[in-house]
Amino acid sequence: MVALAVGMIALAPFTAHAAPSRGYAYVWANQASAPLNTPYTPSGYYSANSTGAANSVVRTGTGQYTVRMPRLGLLGGTVHVTAYGATSHSCNVSSWYPVGDRLDVHVRCFTPSGYRANTRFTASFVNASSLGGRFGYVWADRPTAGSYTASTTYQFNSTGAANTVTRGGVGQYTVRFPNIGSSAGHVQATAYGDVQARCKVVNWYPSGTSQLVNVRCFTLGGALRDTRFTLTYARGTSILRTAPAAYAWANQPTAGSYTPATAYQYNSTGNTNRITRHGVGVYRVWTPGMPLGYGDVQVTAYGSDSRHCKVDYWTPSTGIQVRCFTAWGTPADTQYDVSFAR
Repeated sequence: MVALAVGMIALAPFTAHAAPSRGYAYVWANQASAPLNTPYTPSGYYSANSTGAANSVVRTGTGQYTVRMPRLGLLGGTVHVTAYGATSHSCNVSSWYPVGDRLDVHVRCFTPSGYRANTRFTASFVNASSLGGRFGYVWADRPTAGSYTASTTYQFNSTGAANTVTRGGVGQYTVRFPNIGSSAGHVQATAYGDVQARCKVVNWYPSGTSQLVNVRCFTLGGALRDTRFTLTYARGTSILRTAPAAYAWANQPTAGSYTPATAYQYNSTGNTNRITRHGVGVYRVWTPGMPLGYGDVQVTAYGSDSRHCKVDYWTPSTGIQVRCFTAWGTPADTQYDVSFAR
């Protein structure tokens, strides 16, 4: 989805096998320095495609990757990307669009100083179609517009309503999801474009029957910046509308151990998630019953400053380890949102 102007061709939809959507996929791109222009197939434990096809990843340059998702070559949907590992690197979704019956998702990764860097990452895609529940996403593609209705091709609202975006100042946006408002749920945000930028969620809350989500975007150096982004809101489901799934808003950044607020956490097994702190900016999210030997993890920092977060790793014995940093790459305690889906 470079932009609608690139002349994309709509393809006939297929029948998804495992989710109430037109399709979904995720990958853990674990070969940061793979040979240039040589596709590799990620581990099947951490890669999935609702059509049953095998995803692949190609490194096309320093810090530049294309995730290929066969049989998902449809206009629409949304993508989230999270850098993976112990470094302070960050990653964006640069674009996504169909190539024949395949969907190509382009990813860019950077150091805090703005240089492209070979980096592992996770990426997820969903193209939802069925109504019901409280779920929505947008591609906010007009970063300097005062207020607009998000592209109908690249937005979704589980009630069928139209989502809107309002700019409140440089790098400051409010996304309105009509009819799904509640003091609960989960949010993920990802900066979009081949740009040196990061986006995060400031807060979310109901206004009447709508859900309002405030987003801020920054340069890698920490200054507010107008930029495009993707945003997903989910309540009682994963950001891919799949199960098993879990999410949590980690809102006590200096606590040694705590249970996240019930309204802002979810575990599809009915268990209760917990969070422990293991050093400055280092956290583990415990999601009992989740198959953490598989799946996808996405992380978004929370708050009004320029701190950012990423996934370090996840395993059944350690839970999901998250690391957070200042804009300049120094470990820092901060709030964040974390999502697991399989």
